[in-house]
Amino acid sequence: MTSAFTSASSDRDRTVISQRVFDTPIDDVFDAYANPDKIVRWWGPGGLTLTTESLDLTEGGHWHFVFAADDGTTFENHIVFQTIHRPERFVVDHVSEPRYIGTVTFEELGTSTSVSMYWTFEDSDVFERIKDVIIAGNEGNFDRLGEVLAGQR
Repeated sequence: MTSAFTSASSDRDRTVISQRVFDTPIDDVFDAYANPDKIVRWWGPGGLTLTTESLDLTEGGHWHFVFAADDGTTFENHIVFQTIHRPERFVVDHVSEPRYIGTVTFEELGTSTSVSMYWTFEDSDVFERIKDVIIAGNEGNFDRLGEVLAGQR
């Protein structure tokens, strides 16, 4: 699937970059992204329940899921997996609102792995309204990812 926008330098003003180093080998960290049984255990904002409606975690595959808040508010999501290039790169197209391209890179640091996430939003106004929420959400994702990697989640 071709995206409606690119990751050109002009997109930097609509991009959140989050990074963390995990004391885990690169293949294990990448597997937490590319394994359907693992990604559903850590993906998404804290405090919300994730319910997967369908998941095809292959290049070109779709993931339909719903986040639900305690007050009953729901948020429908649709992701298309654009690139799954083991173990260096993972790219998703979040085709539901808010639209963004999520690129994750993995760098081997001996027995540790550096993970960098780049979320480039289609709409700069939407980005400005939600960027702080996205930054906090990415940190929460990293926290839960670390728990999965440590066998705690």
